[in-house]
Amino acid sequence: MIKNFVSLDFETANAKYPCSIGLVKFENGSIVNKYYSLINPEIEKFNVISQRIHGISKEDVINEKTFPEVWLEIEEYFENKVIVAHNMGFDYSILKFMLESYSIDIPTFRAYCTYNLSRQFLNIERYKLSSVAKFLGITQKQYHNSLDDAIVCGNVFLRLFENGLKLEDEYLFEQNTNSRSSKGYFNYNNWKQNQINNNRERDETYFKNLLNKSSESFCGKTFVVSGVFQKVSRNEVKILIENNGGKVTGSVSSKTSFVIAGDNMGPSKKEKAESLGIPIISEDEFLGMV
Repeated sequence: MIKNFVSLDFETANAKYPCSIGLVKFENGSIVNKYYSLINPEIEKFNVISQRIHGISKEDVINEKTFPEVWLEIEEYFENKVIVAHNMGFDYSILKFMLESYSIDIPTFRAYCTYNLSRQFLNIERYKLSSVAKFLGITQKQYHNSLDDAIVCGNVFLRLFENGLKLEDEYLFEQNTNSRSSKGYFNYNNWKQNQINNNRERDETYFKNLLNKSSESFCGKTFVVSGVFQKVSRNEVKILIENNGGKVTGSVSSKTSFVIAGDNMGPSKKEKAESLGIPIISEDEFLGMV
């Protein structure tokens, strides 16, 4: 039984261009880390049907991180890991396409597809993620949210073992090694080093001091984070919220408690928050809550 793995899910804007990613790290069968991010796919048009399914628009991601920026934060999730996805052929094709588009080396990992495994070991009418989850008694909170789908996919993988799954090498997902780049040359290694150097110029003790503080202001509340921040990174904002009992989601809804607005926040998020009467707070106001 495999208990240490990472589950993956992408939502796409158009064809193979992702607009969000969810990653969940499992150790000894339990979730130890989660990652969610919107992605600016740097394309002009979003597929209308895809947008209707996941609810993410071009306006939602226009000021979000591009794929290389996201990869800087997630590459450690992949190298020499076991990666699991529901319909791995789809998610792997997106990952491979984006890595090759930016001339980033494809990491080495073992991959399994819970869709294929479910078809092999379960006798049900449909094998989409929500159907498999329901059959196995796994709660699906927000279908087509990439983080929630990754959580459910990981739990499906574990539950299949509980139902007698014994993995053999024949069930490994075969990764196609053919290479094709679409966006031209992008020197990721140089870009990555520049990002590291820029981050070192920030006061490294600032965020660490914030981590040592605790606040009840976030407990049980849901936040949406948008825009570019000056004193802390967007990922650090998310860490501060989650460490103090709050939750971060990618889209504004009636359940949102606060929208934290950095520079150039997404206009659609601002408009929706204002229409719902949800407080929009600045970076300084958020840090004051910490």
